Amino acid sequence: MAKIQPGSLAGAISGAVGGDVFSRNRYGAYVRRRAIPVNPQTSYQLNARARLSGYSAAFAALTAAQQEAWNQWADLNPITDRLGQKQALSGHAAYVALNCRLNLCGDSPISVPPVSPPPGALESMTLTGDIGAGTFAVAYTATPLGADDRLVVQAAIVDSAGITYVKNRYKFMLASAKAQASPVGFETEAALRFGTLQVGQVVHALALVHDSTTGLWSPPRAGVVTITST
Repeated sequence: MAKIQPGSLAGAISGAVGGDVFSRNRYGAYVRRRAIPVNPQTSYQLNARARLSGYSAAFAALTAAQQEAWNQWADLNPITDRLGQKQALSGHAAYVALNCRLNLCGDSPISVPPVSPPPGALESMTLTGDIGAGTFAVAYTATPLGADDRLVVQAAIVDSAGITYVKNRYKFMLASAKAQASPVGFETEAALRFGTLQVGQVVHALALVHDSTTGLWSPPRAGVVTITST
């Protein structure tokens, strides 16, 4: 892995170019050789691919007016990329993204874009990681959530506190019931995704609010905790 100093032509670089991957950590920008990931063909991976292909095909079946509405919505609601820059998706990509979220969380698909803004972020989030008699859960305020809102929990579990870059390790844990009251446990879901949980492992979690009528997500709240057992 080589460190780099971006110059005047490229103030920041992120992503892959050919066989090289550009990224950054706490020590600055670096470049490494691109590794071809293993294709595990898990049920989670296959379901994700099915959602993407299904809603991609469904966009083509929309009316011309519906497709144009999605194009207009995407232009007015850009996303923020890894470099902090605003990027406007295509209407097709926006439709697929929101409907994949709705499907993942157990909600009905939408054919017209949202007219309401995303839900606000949680006021607070506290993460606990007791795999004994205590709680392995996300507690949050305000509680309960709104009538159409669900709590979404994503997590990454690593074996060392020294591993702090986990953006590429987060996995979907659950979407709660609508109007769910705090706290929400996810020990069973974490064990299914990461294997038997062990004392000393470190849990990184993101908690956010999902609008079940639009697929829009709030900004996440993050927490880190070391697994214990009482």
